[in-house]
Amino acid sequence: MNSQNTNLAPGEGVPWYRQFWPWFIIALPASVVVASFVTLWLAISHPDHLVVDESEYRQLNSELKAQAPSRENKEEEAGKPESHPD
Repeated sequence: MNSQNTNLAPGEGVPWYRQFWPWFIIALPASVVVASFVTLWLAISHPDHLVVDESEYRQLNSELKAQAPSRENKEEEAGKPESHPD
């Protein structure tokens, strides 16, 4: 006589490692870990060189100062009394 239980739902009686969904759920965070290591490798192997030496830094700093509005003009305008019509 055959004593198989035919009332099992799909996936019951099968070990977890032979089912699809546990591996799918494990693959999502695992792919993020792999992507983060790839990003780390790219960041280390291709660094951004922003300022090369002291002379280039001084040139960049002087260009930025030249582009900024002068503080003297702002202070002069702030010190003037505003005329209010009576």
